[in-house]
Amino acid sequence: MTRSPLTYKIKHQYKMKLTTRNQDPKNYIEATAILHKIGNQKPHFSLTGRIVEKGRDARGGAIHDEILAAFPQLADIAALHLSDIDGVPMHSFENGKYWAGFTKWEEGNSKHLADLWRISQDDAAGLLYDALNAQSQNIEVETGDIILEETLLKEFHDNQIERWKQEADAAIKKYTLELVAD
Repeated sequence: MTRSPLTYKIKHQYKMKLTTRNQDPKNYIEATAILHKIGNQKPHFSLTGRIVEKGRDARGGAIHDEILAAFPQLADIAALHLSDIDGVPMHSFENGKYWAGFTKWEEGNSKHLADLWRISQDDAAGLLYDALNAQSQNIEVETGDIILEETLLKEFHDNQIERWKQEADAAIKKYTLELVAD
């Protein structure tokens, strides 16, 4: 009898796992925070969970509401979920434009924009297309300069990059996350 060779897909990651299993081994939640690198992409933060009910897997994945109910101390990692190692949210400007209402498909959603860019909902409301349109018109009236709404949004976005990096560095330090390589 010959054995077939095993193939492995190598993933670089560091895991931090929390569980409530010791309280009830048949009903518990586990949370796993990972600084994850696959292939040539930048490493990214990931927070996923698994809920076991009556000894069986009930649900899992990016179940942040359930994770934070059990482990509120992971709020910073939940906020960084799918952000790269520098804290920049996935497709940050493009997704920001979408949630700010710069497309024909979305009128603007300040809650989603606030969550994506980790800003207050008031700040996000001021970045919606209609608010930026009014701001650009005021600039034109006051200075005669024509400033596109997208330029104002991009300026705000780019001003967040340093803060995002600080948040990522703080989480990496707090949880002693390291990128593990082969």
